Amino acid sequence: MKVQKFIESGILSVYVLGAATEEEKQEVERMAALYPEVRQELESLQNAMNEYLAQYEVPVPAHLKQKVFEKIRNTENVELNLESEHSSDSRIVPFPSIQKWKYGLAASLILLVFSALLNVQLYQNLKETERELSVVQAQNVESQKKITLLQTQYQTTEQKLSLLQNPDYQITYLQGLQEVAPQSYATVFWNEKENKAFIFTNSLPQPPQGKQYQLWALTDDNIIWDAGVFDWGKFSPVKCFKKPQKFIITLEKQGGVPKAEGKAYAVGSVKS
Repeated sequence: MKVQKFIESGILSVYVLGAATEEEKQEVERMAALYPEVRQELESLQNAMNEYLAQYEVPVPAHLKQKVFEKIRNTENVELNLESEHSSDSRIVPFPSIQKWKYGLAASLILLVFSALLNVQLYQNLKETERELSVVQAQNVESQKKITLLQTQYQTTEQKLSLLQNPDYQITYLQGLQEVAPQSYATVFWNEKENKAFIFTNSLPQPPQGKQYQLWALTDDNIIWDAGVFDWGKFSPVKCFKKPQKFIITLEKQGGVPKAEGKAYAVGSVKS
């Protein structure tokens, strides 16, 4: 019974925490040497503390250490004050009860340290998880952009292929003019039966800010028709009407003009 009370008193927790007095240290070590169950409980507490610290390796914040030892010193001061008053007031709590209260406080402080360490580790894990989640989300956004681009490219290719396979579409290739875009090309798909037309600018230079390419159609009676502006680098619909003799691409102001004003960039003749 004496051994069990000694274990339950909390003095072993004080010893493991490093807050025991010299007399308490000697008493713990004496009892551990005499009683295997005391030695086993002491080793169990020490192993638990070592395993926890080894697992998380989080330094105890300086302010928490100070707070713990201040509580212990305050406890010792309370004990000394109570002892000094004990001789003049028989109603004061007996010394053994004070010691028991002190050891219980020390055990609670150990739990407080464990809790603080665990909270720090959980906070660090949370921040790391948030960082990893942000990376994954950014990667997902980037992947979605690539998928959307590939889908657009696939749809454009599929649409062009369907036009190439449709005998009702007349295909005209426009060559870039030597003085402005000698390496550029454009393709016009013209379907007079269905009143549909499309243009694909294979390699025209990117228009400057506030400018846009515009397609013109020259008919057999030498009338120039406005076939509309189109998006650079995209497969775009344009206006369709009487079969033209020639196509011309000019660079005009954004939104187009009713009559060509800008420089011609590409020209192509329609095969008869």
